[in-house]
Amino acid sequence: LLEGPVERVLELGLQRRWTLHGTGHMLGMDVHDCAAARREAYVDGTLEPGMCLTVEPGLYFQADDLTVPQEYRGIGVRIEDDILVTEDGNRNLSSDLPRTSTDVEAWMARLKG
Repeated sequence: LLEGPVERVLELGLQRRWTLHGTGHMLGMDVHDCAAARREAYVDGTLEPGMCLTVEPGLYFQADDLTVPQEYRGIGVRIEDDILVTEDGNRNLSSDLPRTSTDVEAWMARLKG
């Protein structure tokens, strides 16, 4: 949807039109979108084993946004993973959840039963 070199798009922040939130945040009692979270421990901190965070890229196309094709207007998509930092890397706590639209629809149909 965006034309030109990726570097220019990022420099100008053009992608922000459709990314209405950050790409993730820490998880826990004092950190989920919490104004009292200690910046030095989280935003500016170092990841340590036992910490959990989300990875949640998303695209949100407003219904009246004429800069996107008609078939995308009014659609929002976000895939969120919850990640545990481990001694030797990380563990995706949400890896067993469905990822494709077909798998999500099948999962929801089973829940409705």
